[in-house]
Amino acid sequence: MGPFQRARIRRLTLTAEDLHPADEGPGTQLSLDHARQARLRLEPVIDKLNARYGHRVAGCRFVGA
Repeated sequence: MGPFQRARIRRLTLTAEDLHPADEGPGTQLSLDHARQARLRLEPVIDKLNARYGHRVAGCRFVGA
């Protein structure tokens, strides 16, 4: 290795306060997977296109991560 090394994260602590049950109102779930979020937003659009113009008219393939 060179003279510079990355520090390794040994422990990560999260604290949550003021939590409410999910059925009490709209909430936002945080995601660190941006590619998954993009697929989830795209799926309903593809479903509508396929419903309107026929099965397999539109699709998506995500390569890499």
